[in-house]
Amino acid sequence: METNNIFVANGLIGSSNPIHQEGLDTCAIKAQQIILNEFGIPCTEAQLVQFSYEHGWYNGNGTSPENVGNLLEVAGIHVTRQANANIFNLVSELAQGHKVIVGVDADELWHNSTEEEQHQNWLEDFNNDGGIPDHALIVAGIDTSDPNNIQVLLTDPGTGDCCKAYPLDQFMDAWSDSQCYMVSTDVAVPQSVPGMENFNPEVGHLDFIAGVPYTDFQIFNDMSYGIPVFAPLDFGYCYPMNSFVDAFFDFAHQDIGYVALLNNQYLFTDYMNHSLIIPQLVNTYDLGLPNIAFNPMNDWNHYAFDHHVGIMTNDLYNDFLTQSIMDFNAIGDIQSAMYCEQQMMMLDYCNHYNYDFYDTFYCSPMPIV
Repeated sequence: METNNIFVANGLIGSSNPIHQEGLDTCAIKAQQIILNEFGIPCTEAQLVQFSYEHGWYNGNGTSPENVGNLLEVAGIHVTRQANANIFNLVSELAQGHKVIVGVDADELWHNSTEEEQHQNWLEDFNNDGGIPDHALIVAGIDTSDPNNIQVLLTDPGTGDCCKAYPLDQFMDAWSDSQCYMVSTDVAVPQSVPGMENFNPEVGHLDFIAGVPYTDFQIFNDMSYGIPVFAPLDFGYCYPMNSFVDAFFDFAHQDIGYVALLNNQYLFTDYMNHSLIIPQLVNTYDLGLPNIAFNPMNDWNHYAFDHHVGIMTNDLYNDFLTQSIMDFNAIGDIQSAMYCEQQMMMLDYCNHYNYDFYDTFYCSPMPIV
């Protein structure tokens, strides 16, 4: 994104409300102050404004996107900055207990209720090649209880709202004006922070997301990296990511299995960039493997020896994973079984797109596509 875009939305100024920013252009600083306080670091907005001014991150005219997160890093809270993120990436960060600051076009949130306001926002997007981000706020959570009306919950320094719900489409429209820029902490906030009741500190994430095990959700998050938000057509645009969201909820509600999902004629399947998806899957495989309690008596090498197998094929590995899942479930090792099922989804992906599992996940970081 362009570095000259700064967050200076003309929001309300609060004094007694702890969420309200005190300056017209201090939304990004206020958002960081809220997060620092949640991490147990006492500081005021005024102190952070002065500190930011002294370090050249704030000059009385807002905060540049690349400087959002600097205050957190100075306090020892490492962050990740990402442009062109998507809703799955955002949910993934939240599921890990990370705090997320996003850049948005404030008008598309605050002033978007009437047809006139919506038309004005559309004209701004059209005339400015997508609109102008002018505000920073915190994503407090996402309510997926009604998949037909997903709500994004925002902690907004500009309005003082602690947890206001916006329809997903409206949020995405406002967020897209910053090229879906987000800054997320690399560590989870303390258990005492409201909203962390269901967080599992032992594994470092929520156990379930929208009714789907976290291990399954990871596969969808990996795939989302290779699916565009929109794609140009001769007559306009189509939205493969919307189709992918629909597919996820069909999977979550068990209306369709993962293999059937790939075989189904969802729009997103025509726009998948496998060269972007495969590295994400490989990374997830590497992170998940240590969570499986394989030992010399039940790992692949032992299985191959017992079955007189010399070369791992997709079919043979399918048989191995099927047996492993049964064995782990039989002894009550649910975590190992779930991560084996995660590998099974990766294997299904490989089978559907004619990739060799061994070559993809063992021998090379990328298959030839």
